[in-house]
Amino acid sequence: MRDKWTAILIVCVIALLAFIAFFFSPLLDGIVMGIVFAYVAKPIKKRIEGKTGKLAAALLATLLIIVPIFILMFYGVFQGINQVIYLFSHQHEVEESLVNALRDAGIDEKYIEEIRAWIPNVISIIQSKVKLSAIDVTIRAIMFFMNFIISAIVCFYVLLDADDFVARAIKIIPEEKREEVARFIAELDETLLALWFGNFAFAVIIGIASIPFFIAFDIPYAPLLSGLMFLAALIPVFAEWMVLAPVALFLALKNLNTAILFTFIGFTFLYFVPEVVLRPHFVGYASRIHPLALLLAFVGGAIAGGAAGFFIAPMLVAIITAVYNYYTR
Repeated sequence: MRDKWTAILIVCVIALLAFIAFFFSPLLDGIVMGIVFAYVAKPIKKRIEGKTGKLAAALLATLLIIVPIFILMFYGVFQGINQVIYLFSHQHEVEESLVNALRDAGIDEKYIEEIRAWIPNVISIIQSKVKLSAIDVTIRAIMFFMNFIISAIVCFYVLLDADDFVARAIKIIPEEKREEVARFIAELDETLLALWFGNFAFAVIIGIASIPFFIAFDIPYAPLLSGLMFLAALIPVFAEWMVLAPVALFLALKNLNTAILFTFIGFTFLYFVPEVVLRPHFVGYASRIHPLALLLAFVGGAIAGGAAGFFIAPMLVAIITAVYNYYTR
């Protein structure tokens, strides 16, 4: 009879967890990003906790990470919307700039006239797509904003209560296994900290490296664009190419050859090489995870699950690595 009630209890707990997962699934991106932000902010919290206290340290560490990201992200979105509005409201000027750039590049006049004839059709198609997807874009924007707020809240409470939660959870384990479980959790925590703090440091490096690149091509808003490059390397809501592509289009309206050179250098040294070569090796060295496993986790996770997948897949790899490191020392 006791085994029967134990089985019923286990089934009820599993069902409850399934319902919780179902209702929390729309906020999964925010929850996962919050955990990642907490690992990035954890060294800051530890450094100031002795001076400010636990609550104030968790709040200050959260704000130091979330506020700059919030400002960069939404100011970048605001500027992007302004530029799109400018393109639609100054269609003739943009068309003439593109035609002049094609002439300067030595394109035959016959092909230029064919391109000029296609420009209104392309713009009308884009406008119709924007109108059709306005509701969908609005819903996605609201969900994205909500998930970002959720990530800040999750980050704060993970910093504040995670250690106490883990300590209490370990007490559920049989006494003879508690020390072993505590050592494994410490190993896992160290691996995840190195993984996400290394990822944050890599994003900072990408942002800083992009500043002289934008300045060399005389791109306006270079500090803002470098900040967006940092966000693109940190959070896969958009990738680096979504920053580089509009800049390349801007340059193409002035000089097509310059735009081609910018595209080649930018996509090679600020997108392909960092994402495929440097990130796996840099973050893998910090977290002791094999670079190939990290590369596959970052790329495969982002393709399969978007932003949440980008973060969850490396976490799963980190768990496997922590198990391997723990039992092979």
